Amino acid sequence: MKNLKLIFLALGCMAALSLTSCLKDSDDNDGLTPAQISQCYNAVKGTYNGKMVYPSSDTKYGNTDTIDVSWSIGADTMLVIKPFPAKIVAQGILDVDMKEALMNVDMPGELRCYIGFFKYESEVDFLLAPQKVEYPIFYKGATHKMSVYFWNNSYSWGFKSLTSGGMGGQLVMAYALLDDDENKNYINSSSTSSTIPVIFSTTFERQQQQ
Repeated sequence: MKNLKLIFLALGCMAALSLTSCLKDSDDNDGLTPAQISQCYNAVKGTYNGKMVYPSSDTKYGNTDTIDVSWSIGADTMLVIKPFPAKIVAQGILDVDMKEALMNVDMPGELRCYIGFFKYESEVDFLLAPQKVEYPIFYKGATHKMSVYFWNNSYSWGFKSLTSGGMGGQLVMAYALLDDDENKNYINSSSTSSTIPVIFSTTFERQQQQ
C-alpha cells in the first residue's frame, strides 16, 4: 500500500476533474447535452430520507442491517449524506478494539460525493466520486482520527426514477486508515472483491449492481 494516501488523493482529484468535465462537455455526441445535464440536476436536487443497507456483523457476506439516513443535492451539485454513521464502517472492521471505538463515536459523519450524470431517460443515472469521511475516535487510550476512503468510477453510483420518484445508489468502502497512515488500514483490503458495499435508497426497487 505504498503511497496509498497520495494515490487516493490523486484519484479523488482526477474523479472530480473527470466528472466536472462530463458536466461541461457539450461536444461529446455520446454524452449528455448541457440541456440534459440541467434536466438531470433539476430532477435530482433536493433533500431525501431513506435507509442505508449494509452487511451486518454476523457474517461478511449475507445478512444485512439498515439505518435511517438522509441526503441532499444542492446548488454545488454534490450529493451529501448526513449522517454517515461510524457504525456502518465498524461492520467491516475485524479489530475488536477498533470496532468498539467506532461504535462509540458520537459525532455524525458527513460524506460528500461529486456527481457525474451520464443517462437521462426513464431515470437519471450518475456516477459518484465520494470524498473521504473522518471520525474522531478514542482507541487504546489515545485520541485518533479514522479516515474512510471509497472506490470511485463504476463502483459508486446512483439513480433516480422519473416515474416512481425512488432514488438510491451504491457506495463501496475501500480503506479505513488510522491517522491517515497507509500502514494502519483496518479494512485490510487491496481490491474491490473484499471491500464493504453499502446501499442508500428511498425505496428498495433496485438491488445491488453486479
